[in-house]
Amino acid sequence: MAPIAISTANGHTNGQGHGNGHSHAHANGHTNANSHTNANGHTNTDGPTKSQSKGHSASGIPVATFKPPATTVAGVINAVASVSLESKRPPLPPRRAGSDSSVNGTGFGARSTGSAPSVSGESSGSELRSTFRDVANSVWVITGAHEGVPAGFTAISINCVSIDPPMITFNLGRNSSSLNTLTRSLRFAAHLLDHDAGDTAKRFAQSTDQRFVDTSKWAWHADGLPELHGVSLARLSGSIVSFSAAGDNLLALCRVDTTVRREGRPLVHHQGGYHTLAPLGAAGTAGAVASPRPRDRRIYLNAFDMCCIGHQSPGLWTHPFDKADTYKDLEYWTNLAQLLEKGGFDCLFLADVLGTYDVYKGTRDTAIATATQVPVNDPTIPISAMAAVTKKLGFGITVSLTYELPYAFARRMSTLDHLTKGRVAWNVVTGYLKSAALNLGLTEQVEHDERYNIAEEFIEVTYKLWEGSWEQDAVVKDRRKGIYADPAKVHDINHEGKYFKVPGAHLCEPSPQRTPFIFQAGASPKGQSFGGRHAEAVFISGPTPAYLKKTVASVRKSAVDAGRDPYAIKVFTLVTIITGATDEEAQAKYDDLKQFVSIDGALTLYGGWAGVDLSQVPLDQPLQYVENDSIRSVNRMWSKQSGIEDEWTARKVGEKIAIGGLGPLLVGSGKTVAKTLEEWVDITDVDGFNLAYATSPGTFEDIIEYVVPELRKSGRLPPVDQEDARPLTLRERLGGNAHVAPTHPAYKYKISK
Repeated sequence: MAPIAISTANGHTNGQGHGNGHSHAHANGHTNANSHTNANGHTNTDGPTKSQSKGHSASGIPVATFKPPATTVAGVINAVASVSLESKRPPLPPRRAGSDSSVNGTGFGARSTGSAPSVSGESSGSELRSTFRDVANSVWVITGAHEGVPAGFTAISINCVSIDPPMITFNLGRNSSSLNTLTRSLRFAAHLLDHDAGDTAKRFAQSTDQRFVDTSKWAWHADGLPELHGVSLARLSGSIVSFSAAGDNLLALCRVDTTVRREGRPLVHHQGGYHTLAPLGAAGTAGAVASPRPRDRRIYLNAFDMCCIGHQSPGLWTHPFDKADTYKDLEYWTNLAQLLEKGGFDCLFLADVLGTYDVYKGTRDTAIATATQVPVNDPTIPISAMAAVTKKLGFGITVSLTYELPYAFARRMSTLDHLTKGRVAWNVVTGYLKSAALNLGLTEQVEHDERYNIAEEFIEVTYKLWEGSWEQDAVVKDRRKGIYADPAKVHDINHEGKYFKVPGAHLCEPSPQRTPFIFQAGASPKGQSFGGRHAEAVFISGPTPAYLKKTVASVRKSAVDAGRDPYAIKVFTLVTIITGATDEEAQAKYDDLKQFVSIDGALTLYGGWAGVDLSQVPLDQPLQYVENDSIRSVNRMWSKQSGIEDEWTARKVGEKIAIGGLGPLLVGSGKTVAKTLEEWVDITDVDGFNLAYATSPGTFEDIIEYVVPELRKSGRLPPVDQEDARPLTLRERLGGNAHVAPTHPAYKYKISK
């Protein structure tokens, strides 16, 4: 076995070439088997140093007589450490005012600032523990391996002690289950946990049996050490230089060879619990410690589409370059998915409606004639085909829970989560078209707030099915015994509420995410409150940064009101981009597109969204003079949101939303557009953009060619060679863990935490 050097903080050892394989190094380089280092780096010894007999400890016991309790390196280290603690330390020299001193028993140096001598009372272990419970620390998971067997534990005591060379320290208990592995391999990997990785911290702090049992949460790195999936802001790996005895712990001094990191907020341990960070001023956030939001942030990109022809740009299906009318061909979707993934998009988000737009002119005829979101296919069907030709792209699906049953719906989403390997999201909506309610057997549209009451219970049932029915290790796949799953670990949910009664167990075994990633887009007070509790990402829209900033702040507040971190919710805003190599080229494209828009189609969309029929007035009549309160309110709304005090007419409203709907339209070169997106992120605090199209796939092709490279240059998108090649779930790709965070309401139903 190779010699193990146990050194003091200066790192010098005599483990090489002096014949004693286990030694403490004195600060001046002379060996003393029972030396200690105080807080300011000076060595306090308990006996003779240079005159000490060779091969003996300071207490006079021959080093050769140390017999470890087991034939392990950890046993040897523990034996040496226990002997080194047998002798009592001599008293420290008297402190003088203004001199460097160490606080007795704390391990932290302090400098007296007054003229009187500093006085220190005796410290007990309990007092020390209570003191440091008030200190917030980042949370890490240390992993190692020996002969192909992984080991790991949660740590909150990591410190950087040198930049050149890069060195860190961490401590672990002398009875740690990971000690033998680390002392045999002398290699480590330290993972700085992300803000919502509390379940990972708990797993590695508890039973060793559960730390590596789920292979979807870790993999072997090229350096031969375990790497955790999707929970780390940084991974440091390198070699362990030495171990030092530190009371009931051992202090590992390590050299860092590689560092991989990303921006984010770390998990924090404070007063015995795990917490997240929140910006200063976000008072009332449950379990949060104040921290500023980083400015240079990654921008997330969603492609916004629908299983129909026009989506947000009615009439443009007639453009010669548009291929959206091939939406019924599977190749349209597989080609689009591959294009988006290669181009750096994070997710393809599919909208949906279950009715037709029939407010404009009091009929559905204009919607059908102009292909305004009709015909429209089921968005869930093409997902598995797109997942089969991609590895990283996520898929968001709009499903109205007002017209679903939670038991069947939960199975459908679990199936998609399995087939996509955890890349599916659910956009929770309650429906807004009366025509949908009538065609699904209702006599009237369910009242708005009542729809959200139903939604609360619906989503609770799905949480119970996804999180609380099957234990994580229920599937055993024991071929020898012929047992696939353990019946004792599959549980009925026994739900009985006002709207739903579901007594049984979930039909599906646990999928990669269990609960799919949750999107939501409700803008009403009731909808925003619902989103604050349940959403992991929220869609908004608004014409100006000033307008969006207020909306984003309201979304973040809704999370705080629900007891969550304000940044537990990613915020995406709707934008349509017309771009080219130059500003002039982009403007020429826009001028060309305008020739193909359908004003009737645009006003049909607006009638469905706002419930106002603008066909009642001439196209060019100013709306503010119309003897109709609903129509006059349209003029006030457009003037307020756009900041343009103009005489809005039905034609102007139609032209405004004819390309891209209610979101802003950005026309310019890739550099111009990228700069605008970056400014909007910094001003409004949004996390990303829901990018609608004018023509498909042409709009997305242009964004990928001209805008994405500029965002990569500025660091808002990762360079191609730095993109994470691992198979991540959508929740991980958007900055979280594979499963819901501990602060999410689904977490309380988890049967395996």
